[in-house]
Amino acid sequence: MYPTPEDPAYGIFVASQMESVAQAGASVDVVFVNGRRGEGQYVRAVSEVRRRARSSAYDVVHAHYGLTGFVAAFHRVPLVVSFCGDDLLGTPDGHGGITLKSRLGIGLSRFAARRSDAIICKSEQLRQALPVSVRARAQVIGNGVDTARFHPGDRDSARRRLGLDPGERLVLFPHSRRQAAVKRFDLAQAAAEQLPNCGIRARLWVVNDVAPEAMPDYYRAADCMLVTSDHEGSPNTVKEALCCDLPVVSVDVGDIRRWLALAPGCRVVEREPATIARGLAEVLRGPGRVVGARVRDEIGLGSVAVRVLAVYRDAMERRPQHRLTR
Repeated sequence: MYPTPEDPAYGIFVASQMESVAQAGASVDVVFVNGRRGEGQYVRAVSEVRRRARSSAYDVVHAHYGLTGFVAAFHRVPLVVSFCGDDLLGTPDGHGGITLKSRLGIGLSRFAARRSDAIICKSEQLRQALPVSVRARAQVIGNGVDTARFHPGDRDSARRRLGLDPGERLVLFPHSRRQAAVKRFDLAQAAAEQLPNCGIRARLWVVNDVAPEAMPDYYRAADCMLVTSDHEGSPNTVKEALCCDLPVVSVDVGDIRRWLALAPGCRVVEREPATIARGLAEVLRGPGRVVGARVRDEIGLGSVAVRVLAVYRDAMERRPQHRLTR
């Protein structure tokens, strides 16, 4: 998970976190394992990470995602692994279970968890999915948000820039195309189709793969945002929306309930189209904006970076012999 020129939004939260950790005082080198080019990239990365770790230049290795944690588990440098979602929960197969491939991924993630010295989980749900033997060294730290970019702004100005009808009600549904099955567009669409039964006319505004620097205008232009995912870790889209004072209607997934509680006026709803439609109707009849100041205060990149650095220190303290042999 790391942005590329061809796919600038995917994994942007990893890049942002490591940039903020560097700004907080750490020296950071990135090894990008581009799994989008095939599973062989992970096999080749094992030797690359081991070679770098043996150089004695590093105090800690931080792997993002369980499979990358497996790749990074074969050296003596203190290891931190961040678990993000389907690496521990699996990928839905559309029939109430998870895919065979993701079952293998969960096994490799659990191996990485056991080899790690400290663990970051994006939500409590993910921490509970860890083997019991390692939960004590896991902390829940959601991804940070660049609050200098994601903040409230004028709705009408944002709509003009995006070429949108100023009078249309818009329910924002952002996702990456590769995650469409997990995000449950079918459920979102079914709920939107029931809005007329609630006396509301609104369009489900599907937004795919927008560059991160452009997203603030989408949050400012919308009337609310909808989340219907089968599973999440700590979705940045929700925190970004709240930082822009956009109300969110969501099923109870990942750590979303925690963030919505900080911005009264949002709704957590049951996973059923009619119930979701009623939640959307309640929010769309409201003032149109929430106060996301508490979210902005808590989730700024600098605040999260301080917590991540503390996890690094914990990992180093668990393997002090590494420092003695440098």
